[in-house]
Formats: sequence, C-alpha cells, structure tokens
Amino acid sequence: MGKKAQLELSVPTTLGDITLGQYQRYMKLVEQNKDDESATDFLNMKLIEIFCNIELKDVMRIPVSEVEKVLHILAKAFEEKPELIRHFKLLDVDMGFIPNLERISLGEYIDAEDNISDWETMHKAMAVLYRPVNFRSKERYTIAPYEPSDEVSELMREMPLDVVMSSMVFFYDLGMELLKAIPNFIQSSLTEEQTYLLKQTLAQSGDGINQYMDLLKGMSLDSMPLRKQNYSNASTT
Repeated sequence: MGKKAQLELSVPTTLGDITLGQYQRYMKLVEQNKDDESATDFLNMKLIEIFCNIELKDVMRIPVSEVEKVLHILAKAFEEKPELIRHFKLLDVDMGFIPNLERISLGEYIDAEDNISDWETMHKAMAVLYRPVNFRSKERYTIAPYEPSDEVSELMREMPLDVVMSSMVFFYDLGMELLKAIPNFIQSSLTEEQTYLLKQTLAQSGDGINQYMDLLKGMSLDSMPLRKQNYSNASTT
C-alpha cells in the first residue's frame, strides 16, 4: 500500500491573514447555528475549512491534537486590537481610509452607518470608508469620490480583517462624537431635507449603537463555539 498523502496546512496567525469575506462566511454559519448547542464541532470544522482554505474532507483527516493547536493559533490571532490602518492593497490598488472622517458627507455617513452594524453587509460599509488613493505625498493623500457600486463593494470582501476591525472602532468613536454634537449640528445651515434625513438616521442610533457594540464585542473568538475546546496543552508552534 502506498503512503497517505501528507496534508499541508497554512494557518492564519494574524487578522491580516484572514479576509473579510472569510469572516462573513463563518459568522453566517455561527448565526444560523446560534441556538444549537450541539453545533460546536461542526463550527470548529467549518472554521478551519474557511480560514485555512482547505476542503472539509481534509479537515476530517487532521489529528485531534493538531486540531486543538490550530484552533488555539486562530484564537490568538483574534486577540489583536489593531489601531486604525489607513492604507492597504486590494488587487494591487492602494486603498485609503477617508482622510478626514470628521468631514464625511451625510450620504457617506448614512451608507456606512446602515451597513456597519451587520457582518453580512460589512463589505458595503468598507466601500464607503476605504477608496482608491488618487494622490499621495508622504502622510497626505486624497481618495476617489464616493460612488456606490455593487461591484466595488463585492471586491471589499477580499480586504484583510485587521483593516476592517481597526476602522470599525474608529467609525464607532466618530458616531459617538456626532451623537453628542447633534443639537448644535441641527441648528447649523442644514437644509430642511438634510435635517429630516439626519433625524431619521439618528432616530435609530440607540438600536444601532447597541448592535454595533455587540459586533465589537463579538470580534473575538472568545465568544465563538471553539472556545469550548480545551487549549491548556495546546502549542502555538
């Protein structure tokens, strides 16, 4: 009998090794199985399948002791708390975060806020916050105008997860500042239509902020089913 083919496994060690699309796929499964306490093993297998880019049949071939090591490595990656990452490469294109978020337009803010509270639509929010850099000189840069596009939004699924997480925290902080400034902002030179749109958006801010906080808290494998495994003897090497 011939030897069994050896399985080579590439395990992400940082959030930068995981794409937004991969995380969205996994979180969709977590949501679908959130009421099923028996789904832990299934979710662990899907976690490795998705994040390590292998087929489920190959996951089944991994020794149990090695599975625990892989899950431990992934859990360590999710302990990262990245500061705002302003630039990243997407298909060789230099993408930049909105240079001055305090000057974000009402339309941009509404589109970002509407989509950033749900992992299923997170790529649409990222397409607002990050756009191609069209000029850069040292620390200064400008980005392309915002033009909503389903094609561009879909491409954002390929962006690194550390970039996503860093911008979510930054955008949340801006949202809290805007909420504090609403009384003075509404009394400024907004048109009647703009004031109406702003009030409509912010009328939902209570629920939105709560959902957003849940997402921020959930950006750790501490809250995922794999944490039910015992890592006490697992190695990260």
